[in-house]
Order: sequence, then structure tokens, then C-alpha cells
Amino acid sequence: MPNTSNINLFKKFNSFTDISLSFEPNAVTKDLTVIKNERAINNSIKNIIMMVPGEVPFQQDIGSQVTNYLFDIIDNGTAGFLTLEIKRTINYNEPRVKLMDVVVQPQPDLNQFVCNITYKIVGYEQTFRVDQILRPTL
Repeated sequence: MPNTSNINLFKKFNSFTDISLSFEPNAVTKDLTVIKNERAINNSIKNIIMMVPGEVPFQQDIGSQVTNYLFDIIDNGTAGFLTLEIKRTINYNEPRVKLMDVVVQPQPDLNQFVCNITYKIVGYEQTFRVDQILRPTL
């Protein structure tokens, strides 16, 4: 019988890499700036939430209706609709995450909503959080 006391098991984690949307080149290598793991996913979540369906060519179902709600009355009712839309959008468009919670708080005095999104990256145990201020553009 083999000796199993020296066996170490390691779990391989996926690495996620995206290109920074600023498109600024790296100062040293002159390549596009790369963002990784939770930072890449945070940017993806923010982009998906603010993207309007039909904005991505040939992929009409990517995006959300969040921008439509930003011109409604800033109250708890609209915050509830925003919460549902953000949950639907992330669950449908971002397969790399397991959504834990979405909290949208209205701030009528500032004409904005504060959105806190808590998630786990699939395969990771750590919980991550994205904070986004949602306000209408003029």
C-alpha cells in the first residue's frame, strides 16, 4: 500500500483577464493595459449594468434597462425596480460570478442611487463587492 501522507492537493483557480477600456498603453511595454481577476470582473459588471440592449453589435441581448429607470422618481419603488433589473442583468450576462446580493439605495437630495453589488467569482471562496453610483446623464 502506498504512503499517502505526503500527498498535497491544490485547487487550480481560473484567471480572468480583460483589456482596460481606457486604451492607454503601458508606459514601459507600449502594450494595452491589462486588468485581471476581480478588477476585470468589477469593470465588466459596471459596463453590463450601464450598457443599453442593442449597443453591442450582433448581440442584442447584452445590457440592461437601468438607464431607463434613472429618469424616474428617486424613491424606494424605483430602487426596487433597479435591484431586480441589476440582478437579472448580472445573472444573465456575467457567467463568471455567483451573485450574492444587490442593494440599491435612493438618494433624492443628490439625484442618484447608490448601488452595492456583492458576488463571488465562480470557483473562489472570497466575496467581492462593487459600488456604483447611478445618476442620470443630462
